[in-house]
Amino acid sequence: MDYAGYIHEYGYYAVLLGTLLEGETILVMAAAAAARGYLHLPVLLPVAVAGAIIGDQFFYYMGRFYGDQLLARFPSLSVRASKVKNLISRHHAPVIVVLRFTYGLRIAGPMLVGMSAVTPLQFSLWNSLGSVLWAALIIGVGYAFGDALQWLMGSIQKAELLVLAVLALIAVAGGLIAHFRNRNPSKK
Repeated sequence: MDYAGYIHEYGYYAVLLGTLLEGETILVMAAAAAARGYLHLPVLLPVAVAGAIIGDQFFYYMGRFYGDQLLARFPSLSVRASKVKNLISRHHAPVIVVLRFTYGLRIAGPMLVGMSAVTPLQFSLWNSLGSVLWAALIIGVGYAFGDALQWLMGSIQKAELLVLAVLALIAVAGGLIAHFRNRNPSKK
């Protein structure tokens, strides 16, 4: 199996799909792969930004057209919704930028903005800025992680499958823990 070939061939598609939703884990791993030469930073950044923008725009319009129905279906969001709506009405621009960095509100946040008086153009502009800043920061962290890992391990070629598997396992475990904690607030 040629893992480097798979990463080179399908890595950008994985980044695009991963950044449509949350995206940090896949983007850190992709940037670490870029540090190893499997992916190219000049391509990785626009792919990540595009995925982040497209995903947020989708959720913005979901909130715009189906927001009240979604809040009725998921009452746990209603608690956060009133706080976020108040912030959006007072400071929409910085809130939209910061939502991209806020774990737990990255999908619900754009929906809540869509339910507000923020116009599609305003959201697009501020969300694009937030997506560029977010992608650059996460890619920088992942690239530095990839460089540091290579420096620490010398020739990482034999261990890279194990490292990627461990990173993926940690990401999945962390996501599951966060998911179950969010579903059952009494266990926090």
